[in-house]
Amino acid sequence: MITEYNYFSNALETVNQKLTDYTNDVKLLRKCRIADFSKESITNKYDAIFRSFPYIVESTSDEIKISINIIKIFDLYYEVSEHENELYSKKIEKAKAQLNDPKISNENRYEISEFLEEYLHNLTYEYESILKNTKEYHFFHGIDDETIILKNLLILYQSILKDKTKQLSVLEGVVMTKEISDLVTNILIDFIEQRLLVLNPQINTNTLTSKITFIENAQRRIEWLGSQQELCELFDTLVNKNWIPQIKTGERRAVAKAITNLFDLANTQKKKESDPDTSFYQQFKLELLDGERKLSFLDSPKYKRKFQDIITNF
Repeated sequence: MITEYNYFSNALETVNQKLTDYTNDVKLLRKCRIADFSKESITNKYDAIFRSFPYIVESTSDEIKISINIIKIFDLYYEVSEHENELYSKKIEKAKAQLNDPKISNENRYEISEFLEEYLHNLTYEYESILKNTKEYHFFHGIDDETIILKNLLILYQSILKDKTKQLSVLEGVVMTKEISDLVTNILIDFIEQRLLVLNPQINTNTLTSKITFIENAQRRIEWLGSQQELCELFDTLVNKNWIPQIKTGERRAVAKAITNLFDLANTQKKKESDPDTSFYQQFKLELLDGERKLSFLDSPKYKRKFQDIITNF
């Protein structure tokens, strides 16, 4: 039974290492079209990519290709969810300019790590939405039995792993190597098998091993009195001043989770329906700016740094 997102940590670390080891040029993929920039359109596209089981099969690839569109959808989804229209409009104009002149660099391969973190986080904590969206596929029309749907997906994923000429298109707008795609396919197979055991503990018990994730009992959190950006700056400074280790690629969500387990961010909540922990992660994750991955708001003239005077730990 998978109860926590950290269940996937080891598998994600393996994927991240494969991305690091990839030395060829990352290519631009012209796919994952954005119909318009309305809140409904962005949300629907996000759900199709990050809140549903993948099913499309593609030919084996030894390349990594990324569409600029999926990067913009990923960013804009949280803009429409968390911010007011004025800020959202500015983000839209910037996104349109980038879509008109799309560019992809080799550093963008690490976007795949963030996409997979996002997807597996949703799979763990928003499974109901993923199942609902999956049931809307035309080939599952009229089928409401979760077990039947999962068994069909399981058969599909297992057959893909056995075929050297095919791989699963895990995320629309991304082409991975066969090796990486198969790693993610195995993650999905593991999740489905664990879910089937929850639905029916007697199902194939000789071949499926029940697994659980362990998390320490939650302690009382410290109330954070600053802004989310200031908390991001604090930890960014602690890293840069050598007080805490560098955060490895693909581990930012796990670190963000550790920070929000320590600090209560209720005072930073801007909207009643928003989740401050999720909002914090969107601030904490890095953006690729001028070939460098960094916190985008730090260089804004509107932001005043608070922790630049922390001394360096030699």
